[in-house]
Amino acid sequence: MIDLDAEDIRILRALQDNGRMTNAELAETVGMSASPCWRRVRRLEADGVIRGYAARLSRRALGLGVLAYVSVEIADHGEAVTRDFEAAVADLDEVIACHQVTGGADYILTVVSRDLDSYADFANTKLRPIAGIKAISTSFVLKEAKAQGGLPV
Repeated sequence: MIDLDAEDIRILRALQDNGRMTNAELAETVGMSASPCWRRVRRLEADGVIRGYAARLSRRALGLGVLAYVSVEIADHGEAVTRDFEAAVADLDEVIACHQVTGGADYILTVVSRDLDSYADFANTKLRPIAGIKAISTSFVLKEAKAQGGLPV
């Protein structure tokens, strides 16, 4: 864990809100001069706190009307089966996140698709054929009450 001071936290909050701002804009936003701000950002990047910069896209604007959480149980918890499952899921564009979890499922996948028919096709032709899957259970999102945002810093 990296020790963050108040200036680091202001920088991180500002960049989570708008990762496209220039260093001059960032420095003004957080109340610093440009050079120290730039050095702090570079340090936060080098320390791995800032992993990169990306645009947040609207799945609906891209025609991805279905968001689902898929619970997956695997039949064998050996290292090879787990590694092969994770590698297979990593290659599926529809899977936007995969987490190994505790509880009834072994993995929770976050999946997007155009519509229910597209999801059914994905589940039947891409997900179910992955070796080692024991059971799949899908929960469809009816409403995004709070979409994933920035981390609490």
